[in-house]
Amino acid sequence: MPLISIDIEDLEKLIGKRLSMDEIVEYITTLKGEYEGIEEGHIIYEATHDRPDLFSCEGLARSIRGLAEIELGLPSFKVENSDVSVIVDNVYYRPYIACAIIRNVVLNEEAVRQIMQLQEKLHMTYCRNRRKASIGVYDFDTIRPPIRYYLKNRDEVKFRPLEWEREATAKEILTKHPKGVEYGKIIAEYKEVPLLIDSNGQVLSMPPIINSEETKVTENTRNIFIDVTGTDDRLVNDILKIMVSNVAERSVEKSIMKVSIQYGTIRKTTPNMSIEEIKVERRYINENIGLDLSIDEIEHFLLMMRYGIAYKDNESIIVRIPPYRIDVLHPIDLVEDVAMAYGYNRLEPILPTDHYTIGKAHPLEVFTRTIREIMCGLGFQEVASYMLTNKEVQTKFMKLENYNRIVELENPISDRFTVVRFWLIPDLLMSISQSKGSGYPIEIFEVGDVAWIDEEEENRTGEERRLAAAIASTETTLVDGLVKLNALIRTLGLKVSYSEQRHNSFIEGRCGSILVNGIEVGIIGEIHPEVLSNFDISVPVVAFEISLNKLLEIYRRIS
Repeated sequence: MPLISIDIEDLEKLIGKRLSMDEIVEYITTLKGEYEGIEEGHIIYEATHDRPDLFSCEGLARSIRGLAEIELGLPSFKVENSDVSVIVDNVYYRPYIACAIIRNVVLNEEAVRQIMQLQEKLHMTYCRNRRKASIGVYDFDTIRPPIRYYLKNRDEVKFRPLEWEREATAKEILTKHPKGVEYGKIIAEYKEVPLLIDSNGQVLSMPPIINSEETKVTENTRNIFIDVTGTDDRLVNDILKIMVSNVAERSVEKSIMKVSIQYGTIRKTTPNMSIEEIKVERRYINENIGLDLSIDEIEHFLLMMRYGIAYKDNESIIVRIPPYRIDVLHPIDLVEDVAMAYGYNRLEPILPTDHYTIGKAHPLEVFTRTIREIMCGLGFQEVASYMLTNKEVQTKFMKLENYNRIVELENPISDRFTVVRFWLIPDLLMSISQSKGSGYPIEIFEVGDVAWIDEEEENRTGEERRLAAAIASTETTLVDGLVKLNALIRTLGLKVSYSEQRHNSFIEGRCGSILVNGIEVGIIGEIHPEVLSNFDISVPVVAFEISLNKLLEIYRRIS
């Protein structure tokens, strides 16, 4: 979790009330933060990743004003249009930008530090170390609109970067400036670099690396210009909403000015400070918390958490969500906030009166342990791999390019982890490929979960616990796999048989369905030579994969 440092005097000034340390710590804890201590008049706490609005003093103070009932309900911002525009060229590898202006801010050294801290913590977390998005903060009075966002050949770029006393070329910035050295790899492969310039040709910044020294925010700044650029349009706009909402707490009138963004013939204004609404039932809240709160009590707790109320009756309430609360996606998020305002420490644990159970291992987990022990007894070594994997490994490498039920990640953090695996054998082949230097034979197995798209399920995915095993050696044949699988099934007291099956990943005629007590539970076969070549494996491999959910169901019938 991000570690946040705030000045106690600055916090009390923004809250409008002096607080004891015990009170401050209690409020931080209520907001799911973790108090770490005090250093030179600064409180150190960990904020949860799902509350980026608490990454600086302004957001914490706003939330505490609600919990302390100093200021209830939806925070009010003065949002107006401006005549400032940003013209966007084809910045093809970081195409999105969102901007805003905060008017009439009152800053001191600590206020500037908090703005920079918010920028830094958002960069570290949501912006994925600037790879997905990056934030620029400028003294607006040093800028002459309109502003242009475009690409320029790096050999032609020259400006004075932040904290430097002289101008530097793009190459110097990327190789010598601390921020260039740290983040330069994000744009290193491109000959052209992104720039923001004003109408006088002054460089504001080279995203996502560094701002210019001439436009930096100081204690004397009165109007702040903020831009967010990146590869994800929704993330760019969400980050801007958090930045402007927190920085506006330093504004006399909480004044936010919208900026016109021009993408060729398409024009839009940012930030989008519209208020979304979610309906939640009184019964739903009480069932999840274990209380019997009235609708008026629920309303009050929501107001304490800085929500607005659009409508209520005796059984439901329509809640208005602050624009900076990008973590609120479902009614259960409102339930959590009601519980936080009520106070977790006030909730009394009781045993259910209707029914309850004493905790014990799930039957599938017990069965899984048994399977592991049998497999080890048969001479296999267990391996463990991630449930997230690479799409090519799961499909293309296995000659399954047309498989269309794979669960893909919308925003993967790495090319290695782009999908949820739908079977285990590819991971075993990858392990064999990486272990071939140790010599053969290799006999390995894995027990793990898989998932695939299933529109008939509530969450649109099917899930299953699987066992997969593979044997690799110069003399491996299908018989080796059958011997081991027969031993496994018979140890469980079950009967196994096989029927011929065709599968692209296996050699035709050497692949079959596995039937236990007449029910199909999996597949076994010799891996196709083309598949082995894809994994750079030079010896034959036989592998099988079975559903432990189905196997357990069969086993329990005869037990």
